[in-house]
Amino acid sequence: MPILIARHLARTLLATVPVVAHAQGLPRTAPEAVGLSSDALARIAPALKAHVDSNHFAGFAFAVARHGKLAYEGAVGAMDARGTPMRTDAIFRIYSMTKAVTAAALMQQVERGTVRLTDPVSRFIPAFANTRVYAGGPSAAPTLADLARPITIEDLLLHTSGLTYGAFGNTAVDSLYRRTKLLADDYTLAQFTEALAPLPLVFQPGERWNYSMAMDVIGRVVEVASGEPFDRYLATHLFEPLGMRETGFHLPAGQEARLVTADFKSPKGTRMPGRDGVDRRLTDEGKLFSGGGGLVSTMADYLRFTQMLLNKGTLDGHRVLADRTVATMMQNHLPPRLTPVPSAAGWSGYGQGYGGIVLTDSATSRLPSSPGTYRWCGYAGTFFFVDPKRDLVGMVWGQLLGGCPSPVSDEFDRLVYGALTGK
Repeated sequence: MPILIARHLARTLLATVPVVAHAQGLPRTAPEAVGLSSDALARIAPALKAHVDSNHFAGFAFAVARHGKLAYEGAVGAMDARGTPMRTDAIFRIYSMTKAVTAAALMQQVERGTVRLTDPVSRFIPAFANTRVYAGGPSAAPTLADLARPITIEDLLLHTSGLTYGAFGNTAVDSLYRRTKLLADDYTLAQFTEALAPLPLVFQPGERWNYSMAMDVIGRVVEVASGEPFDRYLATHLFEPLGMRETGFHLPAGQEARLVTADFKSPKGTRMPGRDGVDRRLTDEGKLFSGGGGLVSTMADYLRFTQMLLNKGTLDGHRVLADRTVATMMQNHLPPRLTPVPSAAGWSGYGQGYGGIVLTDSATSRLPSSPGTYRWCGYAGTFFFVDPKRDLVGMVWGQLLGGCPSPVSDEFDRLVYGALTGK
C-alpha cells in the first residue's frame, strides 16, 4: 500500500507543476492518508486549465488540505502578461478574503474586553453619532431621517449597518459613495471613516442585509481599541504568531516577480490583460489599510489562517483566539427574516457569520458542502471554504477583477468533495 500511495502522490504532483515547497505552509501528506483520492484530485488541474484555454482567466493556483495536512496543490496557466507560469507560491490580491482576517482581529479585542459587540460604533468613531438615513430624493438633495438606534459593532460584522459599497449598487447613496472616492490610496483609516460617517445609510441599522464597507470601519475600530495602527496590529497579533510571513497591506520587499497581474473582465466575460507591476497602494505610499479588501497573501499563508479556524483558534502551539470565539465567528447570526443572504457569488442557503458566510440550509445549496461550512471570496477571483464537519479546506485563486462570482469556484468545490473517500 505505501508504494501505491507514493505512486499516486508522484502522479498528482507531476500533473500540477510547478509545486514549490513552503517553509511556512502546512505539513504535506499523501491524499489517501487523509481520506482523499489522488485520481479524483488529479481532475482538478485539467478542469481549471479549460478556463484558462477559454481565455476567462490567465491562471490559477489551488490547494486542498484535510486533517491539518496539505494533500494537494498545484497551478495552471500564467501569472502575468509575459506568460510566466503560475506558481503555487505566487502572491495574490485577496480583496474581500481580508474580511475574515479583520473579523478575527476584532474578536481578539472582544476577548480582551476593549470592544463589545453591542457597543455603538460612535464609541470608537464619534462621527458616526451624527450619521443619518436616506429617506428619498435625488443624491444631490436627499431627504434624511434620524437613526432609530445606533449602529453597533455587530451590525458592521453582519452587514446590517445600513452602509453600502458604492461600487456594486445603484442607489442614490451608492452614487454619493462613488463621488466621495472613499477608498483613495492616500487616505488613512481615520480619514476614510471621517469621510464615510457623514454619508447617509441606505436603511436603518438592523433592517436589512447589504454588503458594504463595514469591515473597513471595523479596521478603524481595532486601531482605536488597541492603540495600534491596523497593519501593525495584524502583523503582531495574527500574522507573526500564525507564521503568515507574506501577508500584509504592502508587497514584501523584493517579491515583485511573484505578484500575479490583475486582469480585467470584458463585457463578454472573457479576460482582458491587465498591466504588470505593483499597484501604488501595495507600496509604502499606500496608507489605507483596508480591512475589507486590502491584503495580499499566498495560499500557504491563508491555509495557515484557515487551519487556525479549524483548530478552534490555535496553530503550532500559538493560540490567537479562544475556541468559543472561533465557533461564534463561524455561526450564522442573522434572524430568519434576513436569511439566506443574497450572495453575489450565487451561493444559496447561507447566513452571515463574522467575516464570511455560513451554510445553514444544505437542502437548498447547489454544492455538496456540509452545514456550518464557512466561506467567502475576493473581488479578483480568490475563493476559499472551511468545512469543520469534514475537517476540510479548499481554495482556488485567480486574478481577474470582477472574478467573483465565477463558475470556477463551484466546479472546484464539486471536484474536491468528489475526491472524499469517507475516511
